[in-house]
Amino acid sequence: MSEINTILDNFIEKEGLSEAYRSRALRYFVPLGERMVSWKGEGLLCVGLNGAQGSGKSTLAGFLKAYLEGLHGWSVAVGSLDDLYMTRDERVDLAGRMHPLLANRGVPGTHDVGLGMAFVEGCERGDWAEAVCPRFDKARDDRAEEWLRLERAPDLILFEGWCMGAVAEPVEALVEPVNALERRDDAEGVWRSFVNDRLGGAYQGFFGLFSHWIFMRPSSFEAVVENRLKQERRLRERGGGGRIMGDEEVRSFVALFERLTRWMWREFPERADVVVELGRGHEIERMVMR
Repeated sequence: MSEINTILDNFIEKEGLSEAYRSRALRYFVPLGERMVSWKGEGLLCVGLNGAQGSGKSTLAGFLKAYLEGLHGWSVAVGSLDDLYMTRDERVDLAGRMHPLLANRGVPGTHDVGLGMAFVEGCERGDWAEAVCPRFDKARDDRAEEWLRLERAPDLILFEGWCMGAVAEPVEALVEPVNALERRDDAEGVWRSFVNDRLGGAYQGFFGLFSHWIFMRPSSFEAVVENRLKQERRLRERGGGGRIMGDEEVRSFVALFERLTRWMWREFPERADVVVELGRGHEIERMVMR
């Protein structure tokens, strides 16, 4: 227990978290880490982590890395679907050819999942020293110059993202728009059909490399919106630098993700190995491990 508390001390300090994180980690995340140990076979373990904006998925991925490396001596590589975004020029070109909404990064079709596949498959072959995973600079809205390189062979690749592991919707579900953005900016359904087609294609090849899934399930889509609004309001109150969105901008931005968020909320729990049920404030209400 002293080793776990030391890991938690260091992680809480590094991430600037409150002490409340300790009890949450001990109750939920340490058992999750041990469940992941039980998944480990002889080869590389690949786990996908799905969570909506503001769900805490990046922090959870960071803790699992610290825990598994600190207590079990693993080498853990953490990747993010966000880092696989196409370059700005590629997205501008895509928007010009297909639909203006595709200039906005985030939805399936705006990532280069082939880069993620090359990284994971390289590690699976044992070519980890040559395998590289891109990094994305959100401040520049473009791919970063420095990419992730591993210092030793990984025992675990943990990849997180808001739509990691999602599957395509039935085509008939695309007929009716789900919100005002789709009614106004995608009246013909070109954008949502393109996104769904890409999700059902190349993305499944990437997701198929992962053997286990963790799903952080929000209480509702409305809770996702409210938490994003709170994040931006806190930034405004602090006078933080960079681009800060107003409330209406936040609602318009999050609307891009509404369709797939609602679909995953209904569909994903039956497939996930672990479901973390979140409350309205994204606090954990319960965790189900199969």
